Amino acid sequence: MRHAGGPRADPALTAVYRLDRTDQATRARRAAAVRLRPLPDQEQYSSRAALTLPAADADPDRTPFVVEYDGAAVGFGVLDAVGYLDSLTDRPAEAALLRAFYIDASSQHRGHGRTAVRLLPALVREVAPAARWLYLTVNERNPAGVRAYTAGGFTDVGRYLGGGHGPQRVMRLAVEERP
Repeated sequence: MRHAGGPRADPALTAVYRLDRTDQATRARRAAAVRLRPLPDQEQYSSRAALTLPAADADPDRTPFVVEYDGAAVGFGVLDAVGYLDSLTDRPAEAALLRAFYIDASSQHRGHGRTAVRLLPALVREVAPAARWLYLTVNERNPAGVRAYTAGGFTDVGRYLGGGHGPQRVMRLAVEERP
């Protein structure tokens, strides 16, 4: 089902910022991130920053980030350098995991997710320099999520039966320098 979400966002106005720093700008971004919420039916898959940000802060292998559009927070996620990568790839040392990613309900269907996904390889190279691939799992009951990740450049590489919400599709995106 296609939703009307307002005008398409200009990708040039989208940025991704780490939330693992202590400067004033990062503190403001963290406060904005915890106010974001996915659509109610999506929260079972992604949770929300108010819950996942403290877990990321407690784990040195996780780097939380915010997606901003024209200076306003529109999305949140976590990059994990370890996670359950050994269940997804035979080369976990060359991978990172995208977790808890979502776009705020009020900002969906404007291209923010697709644009953010295209910006993630640069952040992955910064926080997990050995990573050649960015992996994620998306619930098979979430076809909109599969479509969104595919539109952002992820490819389906198999099935994962772990997790508490049923079978997942494993998807990955190459993390390479772009000219």
